[in-house]
Amino acid sequence: MRIGIMGGTFDPIHIGHLIAASEVHRALKLDQVLFIPAGQPWQKADYEVSPSADRLAMVELAVAHDDRFATSDIEIRREGATYAVDTIEQLRAENPDHEFFWIVGDDVLVRIPTWHDWKKFIEQVTVVAVNRAGSENLDVLFEYERIEMPEVRVSATALRERFAHGDDCQYLVPDAVAEYVHAHGLYQS
Repeated sequence: MRIGIMGGTFDPIHIGHLIAASEVHRALKLDQVLFIPAGQPWQKADYEVSPSADRLAMVELAVAHDDRFATSDIEIRREGATYAVDTIEQLRAENPDHEFFWIVGDDVLVRIPTWHDWKKFIEQVTVVAVNRAGSENLDVLFEYERIEMPEVRVSATALRERFAHGDDCQYLVPDAVAEYVHAHGLYQS
């Protein structure tokens, strides 16, 4: 099987994530895209992240009605800091016949060399980058696949601020995610 992986904090998941997954699924003829919320994102240690159970629940709600997508709590179950290299090693060990494609935005693509054991990571997976608004003339130190997607100018940071101020987020996140955010009081100051 050809499996795409969308890793991230997903705090909250939004339409940009879903469009990227959909476009890569189509372009690379993937069997499935697996959304994996980070357990303890080590690069965000100085920043407050919503509880992993809430982030996983929002991802599950966002992909519930799309057979192309699935979720995994593999990183949430793992204790300690969350590293992509550990995740891909575990997935490959559990599914030796699968081919994996790690999907990132351009903004993340250029930061992969800052990841823990990044060279080992890129040897085990095909990195797939989708364009992000404002990312041009990228200086990348390794080979990767590139997929163009419709540009969506939405970020989780901006969404958290909108939710905190009670602003409308309709069409920026799936309705079920917005309902979850409100029901659980996420992003309130």
